[in-house]
Amino acid sequence: MKIAFYTLGCKVNQYETDLMSEKFKKRGYDISPFDKKSDIYVINSCSVTNMSTRKTRQELSKAKKQGGITVLAGCYAQEIIDKKELQNADIIIGNEEKDKIVDIVEDYLKLKDSYENIVKVSDISNVKRYTQKDILTRGINVRESIKIEDGCNNFCSYCIIPYVRGRVRSRNLDDIVKEVENLVQSGVSEVVLVGIEIASYGKDLDEDVSLIDVVERIDKIDGLKRIRLGSLEPRILTDEFITRISKVKKLCPHFHLSVQSLDDNVLKRMNRKYDVKYLFDRIKVIKKYIKDVALTCDIIVGFPGETDEEFKNTYDNAKKIGFYEMHIFKYSKRKWTKAASYENQVDGNIKNERSKKMIELANASKLKYMNNFLKTKRKVLFESYKSGFLYGYTDNYIKVKVRGDRKLWGCLLEIELNSIEEDLILGTI
Repeated sequence: MKIAFYTLGCKVNQYETDLMSEKFKKRGYDISPFDKKSDIYVINSCSVTNMSTRKTRQELSKAKKQGGITVLAGCYAQEIIDKKELQNADIIIGNEEKDKIVDIVEDYLKLKDSYENIVKVSDISNVKRYTQKDILTRGINVRESIKIEDGCNNFCSYCIIPYVRGRVRSRNLDDIVKEVENLVQSGVSEVVLVGIEIASYGKDLDEDVSLIDVVERIDKIDGLKRIRLGSLEPRILTDEFITRISKVKKLCPHFHLSVQSLDDNVLKRMNRKYDVKYLFDRIKVIKKYIKDVALTCDIIVGFPGETDEEFKNTYDNAKKIGFYEMHIFKYSKRKWTKAASYENQVDGNIKNERSKKMIELANASKLKYMNNFLKTKRKVLFESYKSGFLYGYTDNYIKVKVRGDRKLWGCLLEIELNSIEEDLILGTI
């Protein structure tokens, strides 16, 4: 039988799709492109924003029209209350049920004439330990994400994630190491450590272990060339963390910070437990210890009550910091969150204007950062090949395009960085 997957949202979802895909392969299923005719379609959903839930519904509808069995999995499945939203899904499974997806689908196949649909969504708040048993045995790409943690305890006022992903649950360190070893043996050169809130790794475990311990263990794996970190909550950036992480040889000098705002009043309303002064101080220390570091971030504009002055503070402070990349999101009401009931919701047109202005700043900031590395040489890991050109990333996450032979795919080579073309740099071997 043929099965197709469509993944929305974060790198954790992509990792979980890879794991589900591998489970089906082991049972003899063929993996098919999502836009082709298949027997089964799996939509691994996201519910961070209204846009992501709308996209989930759209892809579910498309799959239903193509025929075959439709499976809605993940975060959006956790939040569904209105049964009208289930009309295009034959099977609905929550985040904890992803491990059992093959058995659930095959049970449905045996008795589908008896079912209107199957709903298997457990109360995620009752899950206290990391439950994933299987590990990936093969990588699909040269760079692969490794899930080390699930859940979040922060309860930011705008965020639905603790309600659909549950509380912090950390993966066994030996399992993480074993999975990375498997992937390296299959040809993976770089791993990205991801989770819902990786800065909280270890807080739920009995032993004294944290994110830096994971990084230091993985750094010792023979054959692995690079380690990259997923999104970081800024409070992890203690002096000890920064000094220890700066000594990890394989760690890429690239940190994605979950900043969200650069105005103190907005940060308080968001229930973010740091202020702008702290962020500036931590960034100063990072730059002191880690050469050529690339700093990227998330910014939410139009949070309830955000004034022109508060937005200006975020804009001005982002400009001062000079992030390499900024992912700009317009605030989106999410059910179960405190911010959804806040007064002074910002008008949609104002959100659009602020988003446009921040994106313009982000583009200028990225261009300025890339210019710093023109006419220098930097190692690039080539991840893809198309029409005579190799594409890859430097350790500090600059995308590079080079004319070359397909056989260099997967190689880590020193490249001369010559000129900027849109959002990447053209180089020569």
